[in-house]
Amino acid sequence: MTERTPTIETRSFETQIQQLLDLMAHSLYSNKDIFIRELISNSSDAIDKIRFLSLTKKELLEDDSRFEIKISLDKDAKIFIISDNGIGMNHEEIIQNIGTIASSGSKDFIQAMSQDQAKNLSLIGQFGVGFYSVFMVSKKVTLFSRKAGEKEAWKWESTGKGSYTIEPAEKKNRGTEVILHLNEEGEEFLENWKVRSVIRKFSDYVSYPILMPKTDNRSEEEKKKEPEKKSTEYEVVNTGQPLWIRPKKEITDDMYDEFYKQISHDFEKPLTKVHFSQEGVIAFNSILFIPTKAPLDFFHHHESKGVNLYVKRVFIMDSCKELMPAYLRFVRGMVDTEDLPLNISREILQQNKTVEKIRKALVKKVLDVLTELSSKEPDRYHAFWKEFGMALKEGVYLDQENRDKLIALLRFYSSASQDEKSWVSLKTYCSRMKDGQKEIYYLPGETREEIEASPHLEIFRKNQMEVLYLTDPVDEWMFSVIPEYEGKKVVSAGRGELDLGDLDKEAREKAKEDEKKLKGIEDLFRKILQDEIKSVRTTTRLVDSPCCLVSDEGEMSAHMERILKASKQMDFRSKRILEINPNHALIQHLQSMTEKGIKEEDLQDWISVLYDQALLAEGSKIKDPKSYNTRMNKILLKAIG
Repeated sequence: MTERTPTIETRSFETQIQQLLDLMAHSLYSNKDIFIRELISNSSDAIDKIRFLSLTKKELLEDDSRFEIKISLDKDAKIFIISDNGIGMNHEEIIQNIGTIASSGSKDFIQAMSQDQAKNLSLIGQFGVGFYSVFMVSKKVTLFSRKAGEKEAWKWESTGKGSYTIEPAEKKNRGTEVILHLNEEGEEFLENWKVRSVIRKFSDYVSYPILMPKTDNRSEEEKKKEPEKKSTEYEVVNTGQPLWIRPKKEITDDMYDEFYKQISHDFEKPLTKVHFSQEGVIAFNSILFIPTKAPLDFFHHHESKGVNLYVKRVFIMDSCKELMPAYLRFVRGMVDTEDLPLNISREILQQNKTVEKIRKALVKKVLDVLTELSSKEPDRYHAFWKEFGMALKEGVYLDQENRDKLIALLRFYSSASQDEKSWVSLKTYCSRMKDGQKEIYYLPGETREEIEASPHLEIFRKNQMEVLYLTDPVDEWMFSVIPEYEGKKVVSAGRGELDLGDLDKEAREKAKEDEKKLKGIEDLFRKILQDEIKSVRTTTRLVDSPCCLVSDEGEMSAHMERILKASKQMDFRSKRILEINPNHALIQHLQSMTEKGIKEEDLQDWISVLYDQALLAEGSKIKDPKSYNTRMNKILLKAIG
């Protein structure tokens, strides 16, 4: 490139620009490879403009209609060069777009960066400062540009020290060329493989070819003989056509699987995929995947990979939390839209109505796919549920808008489950309800085995009524927002007074009569256990056990208390109701003893032991194991004389 005798014009940056350049060079140092994305995005935008204008003014193409972005590296001179054959800029546009590009936003940018201790990468570009990222790696930047349709070219140059120069120059073709004289920290970007890896990460799907010199594939021996050999041939280093805009009929399952592995770093194939586009007021393309196995970051939402965001096929950010709710954190994939600016920041994403509409569409599509999977391929859906069911339960509580869809997707083990594959939905449960049954029953516990050992199930077994087993910590929390399903109340089998309707009508009437007969022993239970229990009553809940503990209506269950204690969110035990079985021999024997005038202190051991056994039966710890053993031994010794 030859230059004519220049008339050099020196201009100062706006007031805050020097602060901005210092910030770029130091505070954002760890994100310095972003400058490649910014330069490629600028080139892609410039080509977009000339393509659009050439539709009506073909003469602007100047017989050069093969659009491309070219990157060259000169290790000896420590120079990084990127050029394009886009629209180009004239004198005024260079001053406006380069010389003062950040003048209106630099103050706000500096203030935002000062407040953002994490130095969020996405802030670059939010205020129009993307080009200045080049000063993170450069000691001097030179730019040549000639606007399409004009003959005069211009040279812009700056060291980032407060001023820049602009002067006429010679440039044969339209477009822009940016030359970075790299500083010591930027020398890593003279490595061909390094630049290619950054392009693959950020700009792989830019729709124009990105060219770089062919890789030197000679052997080490050949390189030693001729080390200075440089390639003059270029090759395309980006994919160019994104998978998500290709016709679906051209995409094979292997291509989908490979794309999934690339974005998720998972070695297994996905369980299922969702490839769809939306047009209209909000337009976007998307490919989403549901993994086969829960990823390692499943329980750490802030670390999960999630869904990547592209704008106009340019990578903007990975794990865009604004595109998918936390309960769908297992979904992997990408979204590409043209309805967002390239310089969108995470802060703006959180309040952006376009993003909100895209999010709603994505959630709806994922839930529709899961609904179809659950009805058409129940075995595959059960495999999904085993891995990710707990996340959907979180969604029931958090996502009121989609609650009905999520409730339909719920699956549980129950007293009717034969094995680990025998999951039941609420719909299936209702279809199997006994005649006369008006409520859906559940029982929480640590494990299936613990629940099945609970005395609260005795009456249900007797009447062959199904009970749902809640073994996940989120289950009770979730059921607090499901008071009913298909017109039937959802109630705990271990809370409140049990009323099975017509199924135990006679038993409840008999229990009322028994309560009068057992008044003496009930009063004794109340007196001896007054510091431990809320009240005492007879029950129809029990068949084989003498007594059990139940939570009052609206109160926390013993299982939930144990969960909160384990997480140190509470440190006390609430008082519960002791229910006694009037038909059990031990209760009848104790009543007989009170009628015979046996002293209270002689009955205290019996009553305390029964209370401790009720605690053990529900999975709770007894307060004083040593006293329990002492009392139990005394009772056994009396029994053998």
